[in-house]
Amino acid sequence: MDIMINSELVKKLRKQASWSQDQLAAIAGISLRTVQRVEKEGACALESRKALASAFGINATDLELDSEAIDVAVHRQRGRKYGYAGAIIGLIGAYSGISLDLANGGMSLGMAGAFYGGVGAVFGASCAAIGWRSDKRSRRLE
Repeated sequence: MDIMINSELVKKLRKQASWSQDQLAAIAGISLRTVQRVEKEGACALESRKALASAFGINATDLELDSEAIDVAVHRQRGRKYGYAGAIIGLIGAYSGISLDLANGGMSLGMAGAFYGGVGAVFGASCAAIGWRSDKRSRRLE
């Protein structure tokens, strides 16, 4: 069963020691893939956490995530999920409306194309804003 550890701390300690991911894997006696997963996702087995702590010369508990860091990660993920879901629902609604108006003869193909492009651009900007805003708000909570 995987546990969550502080991936940022693992990266920081590895870089302070001037080790590559491959070197850390060899020193800790774990696979390179495990090191990559730990640094990307923060997930590893209890034995891997102990091996990493031993390689860095620290206690295994020093690699644990604190509850505030977990709350920040959960908040960031939830905010993005709901934001993107809302943007997708808006995109589907807008495209449906444009398509229905086009099918009923309410607008020309050129006008529909312009509207589709405009809605697509607004959707892209919305997704970028959602990602930026959730990161900014999460950093404020850290």
